[in-house]
Parts: sequence; C-alpha cells; structure tokens
Amino acid sequence: MTRPEIQEDVSRDAIAAAFQNAMASHLRSHVPGTNINEQTFLASDYLNQFHELVMLLEALPVDPSAFGPDLHRWQAVDYEEHFNRSALDNKDLAIAAYRRAPEKVREQFDSAVARLQAEALRVVAAVGQTLDNQNDLTMTCSGAASRLRVLIDDANAIANGYVSEDDGGQGAKRGQITIDTLFRLRKR
Repeated sequence: MTRPEIQEDVSRDAIAAAFQNAMASHLRSHVPGTNINEQTFLASDYLNQFHELVMLLEALPVDPSAFGPDLHRWQAVDYEEHFNRSALDNKDLAIAAYRRAPEKVREQFDSAVARLQAEALRVVAAVGQTLDNQNDLTMTCSGAASRLRVLIDDANAIANGYVSEDDGGQGAKRGQITIDTLFRLRKR
C-alpha cells in the first residue's frame, strides 16, 4: 500500500524543473565571494585570454621579434577548457555554474563568445601576415585591438548581468550593433 501523499501525480517536467531550481539554489549558495556572477552563473575570468591577446597586439609593434612567437602560439579555448587549465580554487564551481546558467543568458554569452573567437582567429592570421612590415603591423594591431575590445565588452556585459535574460529581442539588436561597429573599425 502506498502512502496517500505519494499518490499525487507529478509530471516529469515538473520534477525536472524542481531539480533544476534546487541545483541553481545550491550553486547560488556557493557563488558569493567567487568570480562567478550570482545571476548569470558566468565568470568573466574566461575573457582574460582575449584581454591577453589585446595586450599582445599592443606590445607587438614595439618588438615583433620578441612577441611574434607568442602571437603564433595564441589559441582560443572554450569556457570549460579555460577553467580546467586554470589554477583558480573555484574552477570546478565555475564549470558547474556555466552548465546551469539560465538558458537565454548562456545562449547570448555563447553567441558573443563565438563572434569574439572568430574575430580573434581572423586577427591572429591577419597580424601574422604583417609581422615583417612595421607600418602595416602598427596599423593592423591597433585596429585589431579596437575590434576585440568591442567584442570583449559585449561578452563581459552578458557575463556580468548587464544584459537581461529576457531582453525583449534586444540581444539580436545588440549583436547587430556590435557587428556594425566592427565593420566601421575594420574600414579605418
């Protein structure tokens, strides 16, 4: 004989939603004092690899022979790989939180990061071709750094919760503004 309180019908979706909410609450309780945003469950530390590329682009024209090999070795890594390689104490929490980030926030972030990674790879290839020409190198690095900063700022805004999960379609508009800005910067 089953207990009456267990006989209540509960859908799988309701159970899954309750579990997801419980996991989010549990994660949220571990997030304060870490590098993880409590609303988005994202850590902007991931973007450091792109900040490092910008710094490399700024240093490259000063001494191409010293910094050129660093440019050739630079590779973007995905979010989870970045934290797996990290020495941060809370790297496992950062990965778990990312996996449970609100769906729309994560979609926006992943889309922004995809644009950033694509531009970073394009930049590395373009700058690599101008290493022997100081005039072209300076101009190429300057423009490339500017374009990357725009994309980093976009991803950073999402990671830090400056873009709402329910943006009323503004995410697509923001993405188009970012793309338009990049094209303007490329024409310089």
